[in-house]
Amino acid sequence: MSNSAELFITRLPHVFGGISGRRDRTPFSVVGVPLDMTSSFRPGYRQAPLSVRIAAQNLEYYSMRFDVDVEDFLYVDEGDVVLPQDSVLKAVEVVKTVAEYLFSSGRVPVFIGGEHTLTAGATRAAADVFGRSMCVLVFDAHADLRAEYSGTKYSHACVISRLLDFLSRDNIYLVGTRAMSKYEYEKLKNTGMRYLTSRSIKKFGIKHAASSLLDYINTCGKIYLSVDVDVFDPAYAPGVATPEPDGVTPTEFFEILYEIINNKFVALDVVEVTPPYDLSAITSMLAAKVIIEFMAGLYTHAATNRI
Repeated sequence: MSNSAELFITRLPHVFGGISGRRDRTPFSVVGVPLDMTSSFRPGYRQAPLSVRIAAQNLEYYSMRFDVDVEDFLYVDEGDVVLPQDSVLKAVEVVKTVAEYLFSSGRVPVFIGGEHTLTAGATRAAADVFGRSMCVLVFDAHADLRAEYSGTKYSHACVISRLLDFLSRDNIYLVGTRAMSKYEYEKLKNTGMRYLTSRSIKKFGIKHAASSLLDYINTCGKIYLSVDVDVFDPAYAPGVATPEPDGVTPTEFFEILYEIINNKFVALDVVEVTPPYDLSAITSMLAAKVIIEFMAGLYTHAATNRI
């Protein structure tokens, strides 16, 4: 990485999965974003980038779903974003600067959070580069539609509201959502934003969910994928900041991803892993698996030029 964005990146002794590839052979850039400033229940997000990187060492890189070995093309682990600690707004702006450089350089960034607030900066950068036809597909247990929380509008509880500051309601789709305040529910209804609950996925099945999402994706220019790991049921992802029962299973998520991923996807963030509450490391391993399968799926579609 070069340019002024390099000032906000620190190289690390640990890289994702213990290996990092050549920039001229892979479009993927892994970036840690240890943002941990607005936790409302269980803090510890800042430890997630390292924990997920180490967890990836335990996983196989061959994807049986996509029939591709990620080791054949790999990724470049850029390191971690160096964040100011005096202001979450400043931190979000730094994330935006780094993300904008990566997008403008033709990279496909994979951000390892860190709290979900980072998405506000990364998606704004994506919209600046790709235009307002860009859509954001968010897997999250929570609606994150509060206007502000604990005195700030830049909070993990306000992420979707911040996206609505610069994107149309039609450019955002929530998946796996099952927890919100009455205010958020009314706001969700009033805005007319599309959403798919975890209950709907279980009731109507994976194919129905994938079909609904593909109908949405077909209306979009580019897709930014954001995965808050609390979208998974706590049985599979206990190490998150705000666990919520009645979530999706890893199988449901990965099968939906298999059905919907295509060349329109330009980025991924995986957020809200909280290692202090993940003593078995299964949440970090699940987050690492999401990253591996995303890269495998996108590479497969790019290689075959399938949309």
